[in-house]
Amino acid sequence: MTAQSEESENLRSTDIVTVTVNPAIDVYVRTQTLQPGELHRVDEQILVPGGKGVNVSRALEAMGRESRSLGFAGGSRGRWLASSLPEWARWIPIAGETRMNLKVMEDNGRLTELNGPSPHIDAESWALMSAQVLEALRPGAWLVIAGNLPDGCPVDGYRAWTEAAAQKGARVVLDSSGDALRVALEARPHVVKPNRQELAEWAKAPVLDVADAVRQARRMAQYAACVVVSLGAEGAIAVTQEGVWRARVPSVKVVSPVGAGDSLVAGMVHALSSELPVPEALAFASATATCKVALPPGTFPSLGQIAAMERQIEIETWRDVLWPSS
Repeated sequence: MTAQSEESENLRSTDIVTVTVNPAIDVYVRTQTLQPGELHRVDEQILVPGGKGVNVSRALEAMGRESRSLGFAGGSRGRWLASSLPEWARWIPIAGETRMNLKVMEDNGRLTELNGPSPHIDAESWALMSAQVLEALRPGAWLVIAGNLPDGCPVDGYRAWTEAAAQKGARVVLDSSGDALRVALEARPHVVKPNRQELAEWAKAPVLDVADAVRQARRMAQYAACVVVSLGAEGAIAVTQEGVWRARVPSVKVVSPVGAGDSLVAGMVHALSSELPVPEALAFASATATCKVALPPGTFPSLGQIAAMERQIEIETWRDVLWPSS
């Protein structure tokens, strides 16, 4: 067996595959207080591989769960990205430079993010990625499609992958926004994970509180088996045709919120693929995300840390809370 055929066989045998069409190098710097227009001496600087799908695979790895990660990588930054991750990450080279994001952390917990421009993805590169995604699909597999679509990608690209997954008996977890989310929903992914802002953008209505989130998530649940909405310090909700559940999370000291939503996705995939019911999966995923915000950038929680946090997660069903029914 050649190296290429062995790699293809490994890809087909993996039950979780994540796709990141717009990965990044995340550069974290810490300063006492950010003062616009002033010179700052940073206390630390950390470079970590970033991008939603990459983070999901890294979170799964920290749990001891195997996955495969597919993504585009270009230029010197792309080479750094490829060299910084284990062999479970597989990259398609592109002509442009992988983006770089600057994350400025202050001692008071405030985070300022300056995300760099995304490289253009040409049609040939997209076709190569699509071929690898289709190759990974098989009955029982989970495909995590995460992140936005850079310039050059077809707006219906995620929908095409979702449709192909359904035809092959695989389940799709979608974490995107804007037109990519709206169009992909037409193919009915298994799980959709918007945050408050993404849900409001899709609904074209404000999501000011948990009641609003439930109301709009119930609308979105017409297009997916399960909608999970991340609400930051307010926890998360999960909506299916069978019910609505809210996870209340304990207050923790936030070190870095980046990657919390991706950790929530990783927790849901790990739990649901282990055949846990949705309320238990929501508790596990919420514990994973809560652990993540208390960890340094680029660090993801172990199963032991998640289990300890899960004991502090409260799951409420619809009838236990005073939410409007419409």
